[in-house]
Amino acid sequence: MERFPFTPDYGAQQQTQPRILKAQFGDGYAQRSEDGMRTVLPRWALQFNARRKKEADAIEAFLQARKGVESFEFVVPSSAWDVTNSPVGTGDGARTQYLLERPVAPEVPDERVPATGWTAPPQVHMDGVLLSVGADYVLSSSGLVTFTAAPASGAALTFTGKGERVARVVCESWSSTVKSFNSHDVSAEFQEVAG
Repeated sequence: MERFPFTPDYGAQQQTQPRILKAQFGDGYAQRSEDGMRTVLPRWALQFNARRKKEADAIEAFLQARKGVESFEFVVPSSAWDVTNSPVGTGDGARTQYLLERPVAPEVPDERVPATGWTAPPQVHMDGVLLSVGADYVLSSSGLVTFTAAPASGAALTFTGKGERVARVVCESWSSTVKSFNSHDVSAEFQEVAG
């Protein structure tokens, strides 16, 4: 599946509206249930402002080629991350499970979130020594590291990795505005699709 190669401007708006089935009864009572297996699929309103004609034409050509029906990959704005020797924890001789967490953004290193959506499995180190996945630990997609033996008391655990959230989307509508000579704005709405 092809990936959308353009980066939208900051300020991308994400909207989520769960798909539900609703039966409304005469006495004001309503019964609700999920409509399908993946009922929460976000939608993004994206802007590509002040782009040169060549890039604006390339964005439109990419979208036109898919005609609103063919899905493509899209890197969700502000989801990319890259860390080197990020702390995981300190061994205590008993605990075997640790969660890989990364800073939510480089500007706020103390606010951390689970490190998921890897482009390649993260590398885990103990006291600066690279460990072997499968032999020394098991790594789940949620970022949970389970060591085969509890790290020694005081052992510094770190990891290096990078990732991003890639969504499978379609674009059913977009528009283009000529702002001035060789300056174009493109607006598009991407809808995540199941599957």
